[in-house]
Amino acid sequence: MFDGIDIAVLPVADTGPPRELYVDAMGFEVVEAGPVRDPGLWARLWDLPLPPAESLLLGKPGSKGGWIRLVGVPGLPSPDAAGVPDRPGPYALDFYLRDPAATEDAVEKRGWTFVAGPVDYLLPGTEHPVRERMLDQTRSGLRHAFVQYREGRTRCVLGERPGLGVSEVNAVVFATGDLAGARTFVTDVLGGRVYFSGRFEGPAVERLLGLAPGEGFDAVIARGPASRNARLEFIEHLPPAVPRPPHAYPRVVAGCAMGDLDALAARLATGEHGASTGIIETAEGRQLGLRSHYGARFHFWQR
Repeated sequence: MFDGIDIAVLPVADTGPPRELYVDAMGFEVVEAGPVRDPGLWARLWDLPLPPAESLLLGKPGSKGGWIRLVGVPGLPSPDAAGVPDRPGPYALDFYLRDPAATEDAVEKRGWTFVAGPVDYLLPGTEHPVRERMLDQTRSGLRHAFVQYREGRTRCVLGERPGLGVSEVNAVVFATGDLAGARTFVTDVLGGRVYFSGRFEGPAVERLLGLAPGEGFDAVIARGPASRNARLEFIEHLPPAVPRPPHAYPRVVAGCAMGDLDALAARLATGEHGASTGIIETAEGRQLGLRSHYGARFHFWQR
């Protein structure tokens, strides 16, 4: 059963700049680093066009998921800019910030830029205020949502470690052209629990993402039974007037430990939800890769 995203795998041509962003500016710790053993196997599991050479696992000790694995892939082409969510595929990572202004300043001093200034809005269907700003993470072709942490209202490692300024990854966001199918996949195949289903729209959301006036999108956000981070989020992609080419490779692979990998493999065997590698035996244990029909790539392993 799905119980949150344990590791967000980010393939990059050069791990140096994103390492500086996550470690130096956002306080992630290097948990392990080294060459990738059996690169052909991992290229297959992660659906990469070229074999990976190195791996850096970055984490927030004490967190329950939401770590980042930077995977160096020599020769990987530069990613297209994320832009607005107008095509299926990985779109964003979300983080909670204790002191947004301080973290944003540290990020900007290292040469990273934000799409616009911060915006304030109410979480759809609630009276909960949200302060959010969107970073352009160009090395992975992703947006990063920096969201104000609210003590006692926001579940993440910041509640356990008062000295931290930035949380683990608290959501991985994929845009999809089949939101209803993605929701069925989350609940019936992964066994996840949808805790939010609603629409994001309005002037603040338009400024945040650079949308046209009146544009918005529906979203589905899921956790597992333990309600831990990081969450899995699917948003409705906005078809552009001129179609954009599909992404050349997965910019994010959602890595999830599963309680019964055999049962998951059986549910995926028909191909109804995408192309699965089937279970692969590795030195690190049993693994399974999935290129889903919903714009998301997954890497599952036996918990």
